[in-house]
Amino acid sequence: MNKPQMICPDGGVEMNHHAMKIDHSADATTLIDPAFGEVVQEAHSCPEFGRTSLRQA
Repeated sequence: MNKPQMICPDGGVEMNHHAMKIDHSADATTLIDPAFGEVVQEAHSCPEFGRTSLRQA
């Protein structure tokens, strides 16, 4: 299932997806990806404003 593109809250433009990151600090055991054994986050950045954001993968 593909998620919709993230939109920058500062400028309303589509953010670029850069990486998948392991979040070792997450406490929510229901969000753990069984393949990694940790919570996985998507890292996005805004091409216009440089803002970065994370969301659960």
